[in-house]
Amino acid sequence: MADDASPTTPISPPISPLTGLRALDLTRLLPGPFAAQMLTELGAETLKIEEINGGDGGRTLPPLINGVGQGFLASNRGKRSAALNLKHPDGREALLRLVEHADILLEGFRPGVMARLDLSYETLLARNPRLIICALTGYGQNGPYEQRAGHDVNYLGYAGLLGSLARPGAPPPLPGPLFADIGGGALMAVIGVLAALVARGVTGRGQVVDVAMLDGSLALAPVLFAPLLHGLPEAAPGAAPLTGGLPGYNIYETADGRYVTLGALEPKFWAEFCQRVGRPELTAHQIPRDDADRDATIGELAALFRTRTRAEWMALLADTDACFGPVNTLAEALADPQIQARGVFARGEASDAAPMLRSVPLLSDTPARLLGGAPALGEHTAEALAEVGYTSAEIAALRERGALAAG
Repeated sequence: MADDASPTTPISPPISPLTGLRALDLTRLLPGPFAAQMLTELGAETLKIEEINGGDGGRTLPPLINGVGQGFLASNRGKRSAALNLKHPDGREALLRLVEHADILLEGFRPGVMARLDLSYETLLARNPRLIICALTGYGQNGPYEQRAGHDVNYLGYAGLLGSLARPGAPPPLPGPLFADIGGGALMAVIGVLAALVARGVTGRGQVVDVAMLDGSLALAPVLFAPLLHGLPEAAPGAAPLTGGLPGYNIYETADGRYVTLGALEPKFWAEFCQRVGRPELTAHQIPRDDADRDATIGELAALFRTRTRAEWMALLADTDACFGPVNTLAEALADPQIQARGVFARGEASDAAPMLRSVPLLSDTPARLLGGAPALGEHTAEALAEVGYTSAEIAALRERGALAAG
């Protein structure tokens, strides 16, 4: 009798963690769609619900790639699209029929909009008590700012994070990465949805996940807020341990005008760095005694790093535990051997597919899916409605009455 585990036994393709779950994505632009894309990569079948006229505004938001907004392409891979008029009674009923078969619904309207559309959370949960509703907003479902408009830079400003990046005599920098949108919004939304799914496995009930990008931005900086929460004063710009106050945790310019990072926080790493660069006397200055000591030590290191090119410093410190690295350009990051080895950027199955950025962690037994491209507006409307019981005649009638986009 053959061994069931023999190498010749066919192995079924591994499932993804969320295989079998259905998500409805009513969000627009970046944070919500990116959260929904992460759920899709993890295996959920995601239907993007869009307005019948133009759809998600991210589709046309420059810069464009082949006529489509690059942000839209980066945050809607692998989804299907249905175009519904949620201001039309038949469009709302179509959404509620879809809700009956869904596990997750993500929406990013300002508080109160869903209720004004007769799609309040109570209404949704009455149609499907197991539904997980994720409400992703800038400022949350309550508070004096709940109706304010905002974007990433606004949330970071309110959260104090932009101010923490300032240097003496200089304005705060404008970050390129969207820390509030992705870290404080999309990632928090996914965490909340996954936690609610686990809770549903115990209670059998869905719930509302209230995600505010301002809240999430604050959660990104526990070390910066710790002194204040313990009654200590806020550090001056550039003086906190992780914002320029430590010589061993800083950014330095090299002889060729490039930059490198030094993150030698632990004494053993700092000592190894000082030994390798021939400055053992600096070992005692890891924690500056005062501002003058800090400025002097940073000044000595700044002068030292300007004596070699970035490549020369990389070669000198490559085999050390100095916690040292380059400040790469985006193109250099794409070509970095570590990033290449991890498969962070990969191509889809189509021969002409553009590289895609993996947005979820690696799982050994239930890996994420390599998704296809973003859908055309309303590409799957008829298909999705047929799946929940609408006939071809009923779908045609909905188009005639303006509840769906014209076919």
